[in-house]
Amino acid sequence: MNMLRVACIICLIALLTGSGMAGLPTDSSIKPEARDLGFPDMHSPRLDEMAARAGRPPWAPLPVMWGHSEMVPMLVQLVRQGSPQDRIRAAFLLGEIGDRAATRSLLNALDDPWRDVRIQAGIALACLGDERGQHAAWAALIGEPQWIRYYAVLGLSRLNTDRIRQNLRQIQPQQPEFISRTIQAALDQPAPVVAAATDRQPVALERDQIAVLWDWGTVVDAFNAETDWWWHHGDYDQCIRCMQVMLLMDPTPAETYSNIAWLQWSMGDDTRAIGTYHRVISTLPEDPWSHHYLGRHYFMTKRYELAIPYLRKAIELQPGIISRHLLAHCLERTGQVEACFEHWREMYEQTPDDPAVKFNYERVKKLYEGR
Repeated sequence: MNMLRVACIICLIALLTGSGMAGLPTDSSIKPEARDLGFPDMHSPRLDEMAARAGRPPWAPLPVMWGHSEMVPMLVQLVRQGSPQDRIRAAFLLGEIGDRAATRSLLNALDDPWRDVRIQAGIALACLGDERGQHAAWAALIGEPQWIRYYAVLGLSRLNTDRIRQNLRQIQPQQPEFISRTIQAALDQPAPVVAAATDRQPVALERDQIAVLWDWGTVVDAFNAETDWWWHHGDYDQCIRCMQVMLLMDPTPAETYSNIAWLQWSMGDDTRAIGTYHRVISTLPEDPWSHHYLGRHYFMTKRYELAIPYLRKAIELQPGIISRHLLAHCLERTGQVEACFEHWREMYEQTPDDPAVKFNYERVKKLYEGR
């Protein structure tokens, strides 16, 4: 069990579950698990091997996608013909894989009507050592989320001209702490361009098979493994950066947003954490856990009045959710003893064998009757 999950269970905050690894099919008759693409698993010794790869500076990401050139034909097709979200994903991954065979498609993507596609295509080109991507990389350093700025710094560092270094120094004071620290590290130890060898056989996919990659979460699993590596090495900003990539690939797990928010709060940025909790609610408004996580955060930080509406919404969406317990405690701690008693009584009638429910029902009953 990874240590991030252990720590957050202790704090009543569940973190980081990894799904099983999946392969990419070469034929519709082959099950996903039948083909191993060689991505790192959680606690895999390959992560340490990646970290120790010659030329990789300590601040740079682990190359969990590097060299998987068999994916390039599929990703190139996505950049050209996919949905806007898939074009963004594909452009990002082409930069991470490191195969310059994707250069032409990325150059074409610089004219994409969607700005986020243009940004990712430019960063990817810079990461491949192509200066034609630097304009988009610079644009990313103005107003984009921190994880995107991180990759922009990575790409600009790989270009590493005197002009780029000068400009990085000029913008460094205006950047958030994580990005400012990353810029300084990149100035001290630039990241070299390492082109991937195209020694893997391309995987031919039919159009209806392309979306399978995202459904299986193969890339999510790889970045989840990298998250765990950074957790063990104590760099929580890097953990957040990896989890933001996971959400780019699959924005549906409410728990991943909660993981990010918990780390943001634990590093002293409550405002940013609350923003992340609201992001999951706006992204997944019908998921009861989206509302539960913010209610729980307010409960854990003793803002009980603020917690109540989010816990009520979670219960409305999923009546048996654990939010019921937190709501009862919030009602008690805001002086609503009668409502608290009625809430515990309802739970006790539904689950009389639950020891926690029985204990709290009897405890609050005495408070209610002794008023």
